[in-house]
Amino acid sequence: MKIFASVVAAIGFLLPFGLIDKPAQAQTEIKLPLESPPGHIKTRSAEVFKDTLEKISNGKYKVSLFPSAQLMPGKDEMAAVARGQVQMAIPTIGYVSNIDPAFKLLEVPMLFDSYDAMETVLNGSIGEQLLGRLSKKRVLGAGFWYDGFVALWSKTPIKTLKDMKKKKIRVFPSEVLANSTKALGAAPTAIPGAEVFLALKQGVADGAWTTAPYGNRIKLYEVLKSVTKVNLFPFGYVVVMNPAWFKKQGSDGQKLIRTALAAGKAYNLKEITNSINDAYKNVAANGMEVIEFSENERANWITALKSLYDGLDPEIKSMLKQIKK
Repeated sequence: MKIFASVVAAIGFLLPFGLIDKPAQAQTEIKLPLESPPGHIKTRSAEVFKDTLEKISNGKYKVSLFPSAQLMPGKDEMAAVARGQVQMAIPTIGYVSNIDPAFKLLEVPMLFDSYDAMETVLNGSIGEQLLGRLSKKRVLGAGFWYDGFVALWSKTPIKTLKDMKKKKIRVFPSEVLANSTKALGAAPTAIPGAEVFLALKQGVADGAWTTAPYGNRIKLYEVLKSVTKVNLFPFGYVVVMNPAWFKKQGSDGQKLIRTALAAGKAYNLKEITNSINDAYKNVAANGMEVIEFSENERANWITALKSLYDGLDPEIKSMLKQIKK
């Protein structure tokens, strides 16, 4: 008893001076796979999320980023989140629309002419409907990020609809994009993002659909000659989390995560315009012809896409009516 009393007395003496360490706070790791390379706007936006969450949580959360598909291919991200293999991911809208066709709404060609227009829709009831649907897929939809309007990169200049005829054009995973390419008179060729540069260098396709930031980042100006600002649709991502994991974080943890995601989204929106403009300037400086669309030519492309609009799923047509009200 004397020994026990002595230990208690010693602890009581040391505590006020901070000489006994407090139990270390358990750290929660969030593994975040990214198909985009370092320096790309999605990766940079994810870095803002990481830095913000680690700071405001005082180290409770550690976010491990895996760019350039180091952890897994982009097509596997949704399933990995649903299984709990990773806590969250930011897959492209195309990968999500393959799982829930309602997301094809965001790939309807030439529907939105700016990110402001798209944000107005996605911050309203339409956005809530889309994200809410993901609970049936065992993931929690937490928001939308962006990556520039989809442009058309090619070996030879594409200035009119006639220039599209019989061209082989790379598409990313998107049924709507593939069908749009066909409607415009070209043949879609599916090529993963990480393989685009090499495939085009080897002549697998005559051109590629991708955004200005991504095309610039992978230096498409080294293998192609021109890029046309078709602005087919705004390319973007859906932030998803594993719902069981998110629930375990409690109200405080959930608030921290959502606050950090909001910081990442704010950065994404702020930088997207700069990123697009800088990308076009850089590819032009590297010898690539940047082609603008006239209103008349844009109208020709919309006319060519009419069959695609007519063939949209009734549910998507219903949402389109809501948007146009």
